[in-house]
Amino acid sequence: MLVNTLDQVEKVSAGLLSAKVLAVDTETTGLDPLTSRLRLIQMAVEGSPTVIFDCFKLLPEAAVELNAILTSPSIKIFQNAKFDLQFLRSEKIFVSGWIFDTMLAAKLLRTSGGPRSAGLASLSEHYLDKVLSKEEQKSDFSSRLTTKQLDYAAKDAEVLLELRHKLLSELKKHHLIEVARLEFECVYAVASLEYDGIYLDREKWAALRDETEKMKEEALSELYPFIGYPALQLGLFGNHQPYGSNVNSNKQVLRMLNDNGIQVENTSKHSLARHSQHPIVVSLLKYRYASKALSSFLHSIPKQISKSTGRLHPQYSQIGAWSGRMSCGRPNIQQIPRGRAFRQCFKAPPGRKLIIADYSQIELRVIAQISGDSRMIEAYTNGEDLHKLTAALVLQKEISVITKKERQSAKAVNFGLVFGMGAAGLKSYAIGTYGVEMSLNEAEVFKKRFFAGYKGIEAWHEEIKHKKPGSSRTLAGRKHTYSDDSGMSGRYNTPVQGTAADILKNALGMLYQALKDTNTSIVAVIHDEIVLECDETIAQETALLLRNTMEAAGSRYMKDVPVVAEASIAENWAEK
Repeated sequence: MLVNTLDQVEKVSAGLLSAKVLAVDTETTGLDPLTSRLRLIQMAVEGSPTVIFDCFKLLPEAAVELNAILTSPSIKIFQNAKFDLQFLRSEKIFVSGWIFDTMLAAKLLRTSGGPRSAGLASLSEHYLDKVLSKEEQKSDFSSRLTTKQLDYAAKDAEVLLELRHKLLSELKKHHLIEVARLEFECVYAVASLEYDGIYLDREKWAALRDETEKMKEEALSELYPFIGYPALQLGLFGNHQPYGSNVNSNKQVLRMLNDNGIQVENTSKHSLARHSQHPIVVSLLKYRYASKALSSFLHSIPKQISKSTGRLHPQYSQIGAWSGRMSCGRPNIQQIPRGRAFRQCFKAPPGRKLIIADYSQIELRVIAQISGDSRMIEAYTNGEDLHKLTAALVLQKEISVITKKERQSAKAVNFGLVFGMGAAGLKSYAIGTYGVEMSLNEAEVFKKRFFAGYKGIEAWHEEIKHKKPGSSRTLAGRKHTYSDDSGMSGRYNTPVQGTAADILKNALGMLYQALKDTNTSIVAVIHDEIVLECDETIAQETALLLRNTMEAAGSRYMKDVPVVAEASIAENWAEK
């Protein structure tokens, strides 16, 4: 039923308002809610014809009635809700209450026999044995609507009702209701996060780009005496081509390193770590850093600033990894270098502040909870520094005399050994990641003392080695199934990383509800870190809200280990 007058809206509203379950879909003129337009809103209720609202003819006048329907107590079913929520918001139409997102539900079920693709057509075929044509998906919805387009739009909404029944049954069967609740509540925050975006200081960014270009040229000039200056030769078509020098060729670089007394088997960062003070390696790493920064960030990111808002709007995949972690792209703000030069470019506009908070040692705390290690749990309960405690255990010293350097070494031991690293791996990991040198013998001794000190971790490892489980669950119940060739490190890591992701998502869902009627926005999420933007007059209370919410979100799953979040007020992201 196509609705394109206000009188028709009034006639269909009563039935939609009284529905207990409402399937909702949209058709748009493009994929960007900031520049494209919302054309259709389809609403389906069991036992009634699907209602299709023509937004071109109804908005903004019908926004009040549509808001009333979408904020009613009914459960709203969406396929990829974050997309629809943003387009609805662009027309000042909002959704509240329980959401059931069929795409997120399907992604949770992928390791329980569900299809790898979570597209609507794939789900319809797999769970309902129905072929759903998507032929009209890319048709032009900005002009006169055809019968085929309307039929396609109606079916996309109708199928959601039947699909929810099947997916809900599967979620219950595989004990995934709690993690589904968590994901469905989080989707509001993810939609808001993408829509609001984050501000980038273009002048600072341009200055950083120029400095990095200069760094790259300097590094090249330092390397030329060793790898050879670029020469020119006449090409087949009369053009001049450089030859004899390619610092991007691992083969040539390896030969250059070996010729100059740096005996390594490859040119990886870990292999070069032991020679990090050698002038050639210093210049090579400087060149690689600059090249990566320019190609991955400095040249591409300004092109992704929205012309309509002047902000970046990264796209987040809510279930971006098998563990449940979120991923990001266009641009990937989660991969922005940690250095001050980069992060100071992400800032709050005038009159606003950034509130930045992250979880303290969340993965180690999760390991303490999962393994039940009494020594770790006691340390966290008493507010001890776990890295210092580990340093004291493996070095056999009093914790009071542990130095900053020794604590840094303990970081490598903690994060390396809890995920099943051997002595050789620990040695390489320590120098490559933390710049800490240790001999193979020292690594073996540290490993032995570590597990002697943390018996619960040792028992947890031994149980997994003995049983080699085919699947695991996070503390929220998220399930992951392992392939036959999965290694032990993945079996240690996946439930830990996944639980940390679940805690963060729980915090995001809670934050959205706390902030939805305020002028405070969630502007970035980086694994265990959340960044808000608020008016400077409420910065202190917002920082307290963020910290308390993040800690409360963790306490839902962490019953024996306290979860700690640390929040700061800043002008830019580097001031954390």
